[in-house]
Amino acid sequence: MAGEAAALLVRFGRRYAAAVRLATLVPICAIAPFRASPEHLVSTLVVVGIAAAWTCGFAWWLRAGRGNALVAVDVAVLLGLFGSVFWTDAVADKNTGWLRLLVTFACATYQWHTSPVAGGAAAIVSGGGAVGLLVAGGALEVDASLATGTLWALSAAVQARAAWIFVTRAAKRADLMAAEALRARGEALLAAAVRAEEREQANSLHDTAATTLLMVGLGQVRSDAAWLGPQARRDLGRLRSVGGRAPEEADLVDLLRTDLAATQLTVDFDGPGRLRLPFHVARAITDAAGEALTNVRRHSGTTHVTVRLSGDARALHLDVVDRGKGFSADDVPGTRRGVRESIRGRMERVGGTATITSAAGEGTRVRLEWRDAGAADAAPIGDTVANDAVEESARARLGRGLRVATLVVSMTAVFGIALPTLVGHLGTYDTPLAQIGAFAVLGVVLIAEAVLVVRGRSWDRFRGPAIAAVLAASMLSYVSLPDGRTSTGEDWMFAAATWAGLVVVLERPLRAAALFLLGHELTALLHLLLFEGVTSESLARFVTGSVTVIGFPLCVAVVATVLRSLGTAAVAARGELEQVRVAEAVAAEIHNRRQERFAELSASTVPLLEGLADGSLRPESPPVQRSCAIEAARMRRLFAESDDAANPLLHELRHCADVADRKGVVVELDSRGQWPTPPVAVRRDLTEAVLVVLATAATRARVTVVGSAALVSVSVVADCGEADVPAPATPGVSIEALTSDDTVWMEARWQPADQGADQLTSFLALTVTS
Repeated sequence: MAGEAAALLVRFGRRYAAAVRLATLVPICAIAPFRASPEHLVSTLVVVGIAAAWTCGFAWWLRAGRGNALVAVDVAVLLGLFGSVFWTDAVADKNTGWLRLLVTFACATYQWHTSPVAGGAAAIVSGGGAVGLLVAGGALEVDASLATGTLWALSAAVQARAAWIFVTRAAKRADLMAAEALRARGEALLAAAVRAEEREQANSLHDTAATTLLMVGLGQVRSDAAWLGPQARRDLGRLRSVGGRAPEEADLVDLLRTDLAATQLTVDFDGPGRLRLPFHVARAITDAAGEALTNVRRHSGTTHVTVRLSGDARALHLDVVDRGKGFSADDVPGTRRGVRESIRGRMERVGGTATITSAAGEGTRVRLEWRDAGAADAAPIGDTVANDAVEESARARLGRGLRVATLVVSMTAVFGIALPTLVGHLGTYDTPLAQIGAFAVLGVVLIAEAVLVVRGRSWDRFRGPAIAAVLAASMLSYVSLPDGRTSTGEDWMFAAATWAGLVVVLERPLRAAALFLLGHELTALLHLLLFEGVTSESLARFVTGSVTVIGFPLCVAVVATVLRSLGTAAVAARGELEQVRVAEAVAAEIHNRRQERFAELSASTVPLLEGLADGSLRPESPPVQRSCAIEAARMRRLFAESDDAANPLLHELRHCADVADRKGVVVELDSRGQWPTPPVAVRRDLTEAVLVVLATAATRARVTVVGSAALVSVSVVADCGEADVPAPATPGVSIEALTSDDTVWMEARWQPADQGADQLTSFLALTVTS
């Protein structure tokens, strides 16, 4: 499958070929009656009419993109039209120029919408056939230059094909670069989205199952608590909700009322009857408010709360206010996630804010604010700056391809065509040195462009002087050109200067190229008017030559302008495809992760919640409290796994100690050495023993981490009476345990693969030191 830039280039090639054929039709058809003799005017107009009608029809067919079947018919029609020179006696009137231009531009435009073989064959048959008709009809006896002028069609075809090949290759390279950049960014976005989903799932677990189990594990719940069964059933429902596609919108008021009805508080709600929002926004605001209500129930010492919602779908704020005992933010341990993640973090992820105002004895106000930033502010894939970088890269690649193509064509025109013409007519010029000097200026400009292309540089501040030098060379050449030779075979500068100047202004807007071409054209016209005098023959010759001399460079300048927008369009198209791909990948990955998470929790969390929901497990039972405390600690470790931390192992150990800290256990955590970051599965095995012991410790515990590149050891000693020794699930991890009276010591060790004896020795030294 072709890339976006290549596909757009193919479409552009057909449309541009049609546009060029139509644009050049106007001056071409104007030249014919201007040069026709009175007795052949009617027949000439008939041929012009047929040519115009066919060109318009062929251009429509090109724009419609209906294949290349009519190319052969177009070649036949052109040859038929060219054969009319004998019927209209255009050879005798030297009025074959307009037909030569018709064939020349057709040969060039074939190269923009056909394969190299088809385009080459069409150019050879049409251009060569036109010469063949002239030879067969004896036209060369009238004017031998007719064949030379017609053969220019083949040269134009070769140059157009060369340019198109360079541009097409550049488009393919731009596609590869853009695809790779967007793919890499898509993968990063996928990872970020999955990570964000894991955080949100951790927050959901924190607000539901983890809170319920923690309260039971801490001994804060009695069997007659009316809210325990409904809350455990609600937690099970959230836990089993493994996904499906969320709706696009939701009623925030409806979601809030549902949650308010489930809370064990007296709530005064003040708000509108309904408020439709994007679902993820409504869900985030509702869950953040739900966590604020949970904190009121658990910590405020009051059962009365006021909830006020105001605003609309563009901007809103929600207040949760209680008159309880309040708290000081400085007293909240860093391992507590309720305010940090479940309230502030949630609101930040949907573009909102959360402000908590509280003081001891003065109650607490939680204000949630959200404002619609507008979809236009979001880039399709990643951030706008990154998209601009990819677009700039694509434009630069396409622009470089066109610069190379233009340079090749310019070198061919100047050194391959103009130089032989100059050398062949050197003796006919009034001042040969002036012609040589003018040619040298053009040569220096082209060589300088070649150096800049190779080095990936632009003309920048030297662009103006370079253009001035080309125009000065043009004037110098015409000053020393013999009278009556403007736009003839001796006038090598007529075509050469346009290409030399074009390489300088190619990267500028189209008007810069148009102004330069106009300036060069006026130089030649001025020489014709001032030094040669205007005759119908000289004017017709000048106009005919100008169509080719200006037409082809102007076509290239237009291509340069279009390619700049084409690069942006290609990246936008690729971005839309990547956006869909990433969205699908995110949905699939999130669904899989949720199912995996549910499977992990089914073995331990679900049975506890089911027992609490149906009353088969009594919350006052020490074994039930112990199991709930251990499971709550496991969930806190799970939450910590989704955090960004410099040392994940220590970070997760601190969260494992959260349950013990809430129970009033004094926990000491000490670490020695440096070690590689263990994989998640290994970290779980290393922390499991610590987690079990800490969750059941009575008054004190000490956790020690010693590590090096060879071995990592995590040990814990606490007064927990007894504890089951967990079995490690990953190779390379071993666990030992000792029990003495009410004190338990456990150690988990992990030895990374392929580590040397010297590193193990340094680890043992660290162990002895600690």
